[in-house]
Amino acid sequence: MDFCKPLAATGIGSVPFVDPREAVDLVLQFLPEMPYWPQMVRLGFLEEMNVQAARGLPGLKVDEAARVVALDPAVPRDVALAQFYEAVLSGDLAPFALEPRDARGFFALLEQVASRSLPCPALKGQLSGPVTFAGVIKDPEGKPILYDRELTQAVCLGLARKAAWQAARFRELGKEPVIFFDEPYLTGFGSAYLPISREEVTEILGQTLAETRQAAAGPLALGLHCCGNTDWSLLLESDLDILSFDSYGYFENLRLYGKALQKFLGRGGWLAWGLVPTGEELQKETVDQLWQRFQDQVTRLAADLQISVGDLLHRALLTPACGLGYLGPEPARRAMETLVELSARGRRWLDSL
Repeated sequence: MDFCKPLAATGIGSVPFVDPREAVDLVLQFLPEMPYWPQMVRLGFLEEMNVQAARGLPGLKVDEAARVVALDPAVPRDVALAQFYEAVLSGDLAPFALEPRDARGFFALLEQVASRSLPCPALKGQLSGPVTFAGVIKDPEGKPILYDRELTQAVCLGLARKAAWQAARFRELGKEPVIFFDEPYLTGFGSAYLPISREEVTEILGQTLAETRQAAAGPLALGLHCCGNTDWSLLLESDLDILSFDSYGYFENLRLYGKALQKFLGRGGWLAWGLVPTGEELQKETVDQLWQRFQDQVTRLAADLQISVGDLLHRALLTPACGLGYLGPEPARRAMETLVELSARGRRWLDSL
């Protein structure tokens, strides 16, 4: 991943703003090295990540009034799947496009980047991950489609093409694509809330990532974001370029997976450190406190892995711990400002080594 400078800052997804242009202006102001498109969750149900992911997948109905996405019992399963696979086999990504009414921040970012001369080499997009999406969407009997092998495979293929479509739009602007799959559902792995095997999760993630790379037909970096604790080896052993984690809350949990981390970093993987909390903790943390926390974490992890601090920093991105959508506008702005300062301090640290 040579189109990203070490310790570049970017965002995760949601923002609390209601004006897409204002949100994009803030992203470009504070996170100019790897701008991301903001998910405008305060504008309503259509901006939620599982709704954005649903368009183009087989047999799904978005019910805005009921605020639910589910299999449509009025659409025959065989017909829906036949039409879906016809679209997949055509190689055309248009059926998997985001729509302006569902992703206003995405199209606002494209417009702004197209109209300006921006130095950023890359743009970041995001999409609901396959385990999360299939775990949330239910069939007419109320059972998650995650437990339907045929439909879950379709989810993997469809989400891959939606990610590839985003990547293609970024390349049209002369920018390298970085796409994160968001997998909050994986925080339940190993519990009664997510009773599927390690092998099944590995297969689902692996197929989605492989299909994304194939459909994208060009270089891109793929990340996976999990905002809680999980079996991190599941993610580290997949074909990811970037692991995005909440380092503010779950650094100690990640440290338990030293061997998997060594292999991941050894093959060129990057860590996106979720340094800035996105809950009530943000009010009590100062930049100095977060900086000390980051220095301590990097130093300890480098010692754990028996690598240099510099090597670890060379493969680090900085992000909020999760999306900013649950914050107010001013705390969200402050979170971005904090990231800017932490990125600058990180680079001074790296230069001093």
